[in-house]
Amino acid sequence: MRLLIPHHVTGFWLPRYTEDPLTTGSLGAGLLLDYAVAQFRDDGVYYNGEFLGGGPGVEIRSPYPLGYGYAGSAVVNIAKYVRLRGLSLEAFQMAHAAEVTAGTGLGDVLAIYTGGCLVVRTMPGAPGVGEAVGYPCPPLAAVTVHTKRLETAAVLRDLRTVLEVEGRKAVERAVDGDFYSFLETARRFSIAVGFLSKELDAELAGLRGAVGHYAKKGVLVVIAERDRADDVAERLRRLGPVRICELKTHAVSPL
Repeated sequence: MRLLIPHHVTGFWLPRYTEDPLTTGSLGAGLLLDYAVAQFRDDGVYYNGEFLGGGPGVEIRSPYPLGYGYAGSAVVNIAKYVRLRGLSLEAFQMAHAAEVTAGTGLGDVLAIYTGGCLVVRTMPGAPGVGEAVGYPCPPLAAVTVHTKRLETAAVLRDLRTVLEVEGRKAVERAVDGDFYSFLETARRFSIAVGFLSKELDAELAGLRGAVGHYAKKGVLVVIAERDRADDVAERLRRLGPVRICELKTHAVSPL
C-alpha cells in the first residue's frame, strides 16, 4: 500500500496544554501543501532515504525536508500509525499523541486529517477530539523557501510566552475561511514571534506577482499569482531552496 499525505505549514497558532495528549493541541490556521508518498515496507522508517529508526516499516518520499516547518514529523507519525492501524481514527489519534509527547507538533495532525486547502483549527486536540474546518483556496500558488532548520520542541519551549500572547491575538481575529484575512493575520504573527524580519517583510510586500506572505519556523511562504510564480521563485532563490505548489484541496488518501 502507498499513502498520500499532504504537508502543512501553519500560519499562526495558540498552544493549549493539558495533562492528556489527546486534548492538548492548538488553535490556529495553515495551508496544506504538496504530498509526501509513504510506501509500506517490512521494517524501519525512512524519509527521503534517511534512516530515522526502527519501528513499523515505512519509506517516505517528500518534496520537503524535515526540520524546517513543513510538518514533516506529523507526516512521519501518520505514516507509521496508519501502517499499524490502517486508515482509522485511532491511527491519527496515536500520531497526534506521539507528536505532543515528543514536542514536535500540536495541530498538524488534526489539520492534515481534516483536509482542504486553508485549514482552520477551532478546538485543540487530536482528530475526533479537536475540531477543524477545511476551506478551498483561490487559484494561486504557494512559493516556499526553506531557509533554516529549527527544532519544533525548542520553538515551543523558547517562545512559549510570546506564542501565548501573539497566538491569542491572531485567533481573536477570527479569519474563518477568508483566505486574505488569514494571510494578513499570519504575516503579523510571523513578525511578532520573530520568524519574519521587518526588512524581509518590506521587501516581499513590493514583490511583483506576490499577494501575501508569512513564515513558520524556517519556512517562508509567499503566495503568488500562478502565472508569476516562476518569477517570484527566481527572486527568492537567494534565500534558499525553493518549491512551487499550486493551492488546491489536499487530503490523506491511499494511492
